[in-house]
Amino acid sequence: MAEVHIRLENLCKSFGAKHVLRGVNLDIYRGEILYIIGKSGSGKSVTLKNIAALMRPDSGRVLIDGLDIHALAEAELNQLRRKMGVLFQMAALFDSMSVFENVAFAPRRFTKMGEDELRALVQQKLELVGLRNVEHLNPSALSQGMQKRVGLARAIALDPEIVLYDEPTTGVDPILAAAVDDLIRTLNAKTGVTSIVISHDINSVFRTAHRVAMLYDGVFRLVGTPADFRNSDDPVVRQFIDGSAHGPIPIL
Repeated sequence: MAEVHIRLENLCKSFGAKHVLRGVNLDIYRGEILYIIGKSGSGKSVTLKNIAALMRPDSGRVLIDGLDIHALAEAELNQLRRKMGVLFQMAALFDSMSVFENVAFAPRRFTKMGEDELRALVQQKLELVGLRNVEHLNPSALSQGMQKRVGLARAIALDPEIVLYDEPTTGVDPILAAAVDDLIRTLNAKTGVTSIVISHDINSVFRTAHRVAMLYDGVFRLVGTPADFRNSDDPVVRQFIDGSAHGPIPIL
């Protein structure tokens, strides 16, 4: 039986009168690639921020390895965060730093590695994401796809157990999107990380996910395999998967 790595229990979050999460429950298994989908404003990013402890729920719990992360002391929480890597939507590299300095940022801050160790680590992580001989370059000299790869190398620099992806294929062409999907799958296979991906890209979902969770009206409408989504006759799920303007999901 698959091991539960992250558990969301009755998670609720509101912003003023807007109820974004209305009691979210979800088990995320160790080593899986889980995609969270849903229309804009459905709470995908709010869910991700709660998992990363960047936001506190109004009620409910986020358990990682059985620990209620929002009940941890700050020092314990910082230790937990070192087990997580984040690939931001636009890579979010430090423009004024070289590729080397970007990837070495967290290890330099949180470990006592010497420069030789750092250089070996950076080279290893860059090779893991398919890059070589770019350490000396600045992000502005890289293509968008290469920037995504550097961002992922930075995210895995401390060997995290969990990697969070925020819309990794937004704003890229279909060929680059497929390359990013391959990268997520390859990294998952090589390292065994638990991967949580926020996405609107249905092609990427069906190409990459082990399981999919769809947020709608503050709760998960359906959690299952890509095949479960393809075969669903739920009109809400069908409208979203088909990308139709007609159905129960309002067009705002």
